[in-house]
Amino acid sequence: MKTHKIYISLMTVMLLTMGWFTSCNKVEHEIDDAIVSINEATANSVQLGQTLKVGFITNRVSSFQFSVVKDGNALMTEQITLEGNEKIISREFDIPNDESWTGDALLQVSYDAGGQRIEKTQALTILESNPEMFLVGGSTGAGWEPTLATPMFLYNAANSKDQFEIFEYITVAGDGFKFLPTNTGWDNAYGIGGSTGTLLQDGDAGNITVTEDAFYRVRMDAEALTYDLLKVTWGIIGDATPGGWDNSTNMTFDGGRGTYTWKITANLAQGEMKFRYNNAWDIDGIPSNLGGSLSNLEWGGGNIAIESAGTYNIELNLSPAGYTAKVEKQ
Repeated sequence: MKTHKIYISLMTVMLLTMGWFTSCNKVEHEIDDAIVSINEATANSVQLGQTLKVGFITNRVSSFQFSVVKDGNALMTEQITLEGNEKIISREFDIPNDESWTGDALLQVSYDAGGQRIEKTQALTILESNPEMFLVGGSTGAGWEPTLATPMFLYNAANSKDQFEIFEYITVAGDGFKFLPTNTGWDNAYGIGGSTGTLLQDGDAGNITVTEDAFYRVRMDAEALTYDLLKVTWGIIGDATPGGWDNSTNMTFDGGRGTYTWKITANLAQGEMKFRYNNAWDIDGIPSNLGGSLSNLEWGGGNIAIESAGTYNIELNLSPAGYTAKVEKQ
């Protein structure tokens, strides 16, 4: 009985050892089928005016056709020819800034295999672009280097994709400023037009200047070719503030070109408050008050709660990176 158990154990070791050597042998299998597929890592959405990078996995094909298809129609088609034995490739395609492209679409590859035409698709959503505009100039914090230009915000996004604004300290010195549609160079820059308040999209257009060093609300309309400069002051308002809900308590601008901070030290009551400029709730029908989360203030946002009475140090930062605030009790 003991000998039988030893025999079984030896046989088990031999079988396991043989299996281990078998598993260590490298076995390669070449796929004979002609295949083209879109890599699953390819993005499923892209904005107008952006570049779409598409990955392809291929085998035993020399070329194939790639298309972007919407509502049964090809928006673009390109024949892709492979070099050598490429199996994993990627290509970039420029999506035009054409609103007719927006919506649900398909990425489609077509190729011949086994005597028939094969088509494969992957869903793609084409989104509206987020228009850009930048402020640049020696009278601003950005200086004249386009790559350092300050990004502006859409201020009437529900009705227009061409109206931008920024709050900026602008000086008489520095030779003024211009608007740029990109921050990569001077192409298509906007300068002053035939009169104050008008724009000319021409590289030779003159600079826009101010007559007083001040903190301004700067607006421009790229379609109407107009701009507007409004000198502004900021304050706090609410039943927690000295002026209640009727009058703003003025804050003080702290800095110069390239800074965006307004400050005040105030005695606050328990209650609520907001920030607003030029002592108005809205200007030209657009909210001129900020509220909501201190880390992400929004136009017309909710009231900011003051939990207990006391003396507070308050800062409002209107940086182009996003509007934020600090409300700290001493």
